[in-house]
Amino acid sequence: MKIAELRNKPFVLLVLKDGLADGYFSEEFLHKTKQQLSDMSLRIASDNLSVVYADHIKKACEIVLGMINLGLLSHCDNSTEKAKDIIKTQGIVYCFRAGWAKYSGLKEISADYFKQIKLSTYALAANSTSDITILHAKLLEKGQERKKLFDVYKKISAQYAANVVIPETDEDYLTFELQKLLNSAIALMLIDSQQKIFNSDRYTQLITYLSTTDLKVVLEKFVNCVSVFAENQQLIIRNFLLDTSLLQFSEFKTIIKAQKNLPIYIPEILELSVNVTNELNDDFEGGYDFGLDDQDDIAYLKPD
Repeated sequence: MKIAELRNKPFVLLVLKDGLADGYFSEEFLHKTKQQLSDMSLRIASDNLSVVYADHIKKACEIVLGMINLGLLSHCDNSTEKAKDIIKTQGIVYCFRAGWAKYSGLKEISADYFKQIKLSTYALAANSTSDITILHAKLLEKGQERKKLFDVYKKISAQYAANVVIPETDEDYLTFELQKLLNSAIALMLIDSQQKIFNSDRYTQLITYLSTTDLKVVLEKFVNCVSVFAENQQLIIRNFLLDTSLLQFSEFKTIIKAQKNLPIYIPEILELSVNVTNELNDDFEGGYDFGLDDQDDIAYLKPD
């Protein structure tokens, strides 16, 4: 009987039921196992939820069930007989610890990523047919992709960051900032600069180049710059950038093709220092320009 393939209930419940039916588990063993399940559920509720609310205790039971399922399936190779042997010889607590070890393994990807994964993610209802191992595999894959993104961001920002890099692990934020860094890298190559960061002169040179050069010539050079940039990257970085479409530069190319309001749109997609941004906006000293109109502003604020 290949219970692991049927999955009309969580695997461990089917194994226990099958083991009891064929006499592999005694009534006494099953009673002890149920007591251990209750104890673990109360412990989870006490440490992570609440033992006061019934729905919290129910959720704790489902978390325990999910962890046991994950641990058992990771050790039995979908074999019902092997699963029964593990439960009988190692015990149900062993299965829970094995599942918890899988869950805790997410810390190896990133402590921040681990914190984002709620324990309740692993909860399995008593009538659930979902495969907890597939869920865990997806979480691992997502975490590893996020780690790749963070690693690539760190390496690219080490070269092209114009401002102090604030540690951040949010995937959308990292992708957005990484694209700006890549845009700047290509933009600097377009003006044949050997520098990695824009100053006001290089920015002006870029705007002049994009505004006065034939569009076809610009786009041809753009493609060549992207190709050269990609070839100069480490293989792992190049493959990641290609896989995530970060080297398509859709927004950058759209702005170039439009050839309108370049001084308005180009700064929004580049990595520019605070000083350069302030200069572009005629705004110095932390956002205050000390203009001639200040006296009028002050006079307006003074009471009559």
